[in-house]
Amino acid sequence: MIQSTSQTTATAADKILVRGLSVDAFVGVHDFEHGKRQNLLIDIEIDTVANYADVVRRTGRYVSYGDAVKFVTSQAASDRHIELVETWAEEIADFVLQNELVANVRVTVLKTEIFSEAAGVGITIERQRI
Repeated sequence: MIQSTSQTTATAADKILVRGLSVDAFVGVHDFEHGKRQNLLIDIEIDTVANYADVVRRTGRYVSYGDAVKFVTSQAASDRHIELVETWAEEIADFVLQNELVANVRVTVLKTEIFSEAAGVGITIERQRI
């Protein structure tokens, strides 16, 4: 017997992606990095809980990539200086994990202007629901 596609995919988790989100923010530990904005390039990869599509259909609840983008852009628009890209990544991951439909999140934060030889330098972190 062949199972229908909707039954097969209903058990799967999904990935929700934000790729190449570019923001200018106050970031860096060095003296030359204070007092000026630097470009950050941010990727967010969100793994949903199993049966995510079924949950969305049954409840109307979902994981919003728009909420993640708004969070990042509002943080960048503030005058707050964050010393480490690691802190940026952790705060984004913490925000995303507030949604109970998120099982796991990977966040990459790159500074794009530090080395002319590199497209970016930074960090990727992965966090999961406990």
